[in-house]
Amino acid sequence: MARVRSYAGVAVPVLALALTATATLSRHQRVSLLEVVQADYVRTARAKGLLQRAVVLKHALRNALLPVATVVGLSLGGLLSGAVLTETIFGFAGIGRTIAEAITARDYVVVQGVTVIVSVGYVLVNLIVDISYAYLDPRVRVNS
Repeated sequence: MARVRSYAGVAVPVLALALTATATLSRHQRVSLLEVVQADYVRTARAKGLLQRAVVLKHALRNALLPVATVVGLSLGGLLSGAVLTETIFGFAGIGRTIAEAITARDYVVVQGVTVIVSVGYVLVNLIVDISYAYLDPRVRVNS
C-alpha cells in the first residue's frame, strides 16, 4: 500500500527549496526597486502629488520587475538541481530522484530523456519570461 504523506511531511522539503530562491529574489527586488525609485519619472510622479503607495506600486514596482523576472527564469535550473538532492534525501519520487537513480544504474537512455525534457522545460520557461517583458514594461514592445 502506498504511503500517504501529510502536509507536515511536505513542508520541510518545500521550505528547503523555497528559502534559497526567496532570499535571492527578495534581494534582487530590493536592489532593483531602490534603483528605480531614484529615476526621474518617479520624482515627477511624487511632484504631481501622488501618494507614495501609488508611486511605488504603479510607477516603480512595474519597472523594477524586469530584472526579477530574469532571475526567476534563470533560477529554475537551480531549483531543479536542488530538487535532485531534496527528493533523494526525503525519499520523494520525482524527476530528481529518477535521474539520480538512472545515473547510479548507468541507464543512459533515461538520463538522456530526462535531460532533454528538463532542457526543453527550461527553454520554455525562459521564453515565457522574455514574452512577459512586454507585459511588464511597455517600452519593450515590438513595433510592427
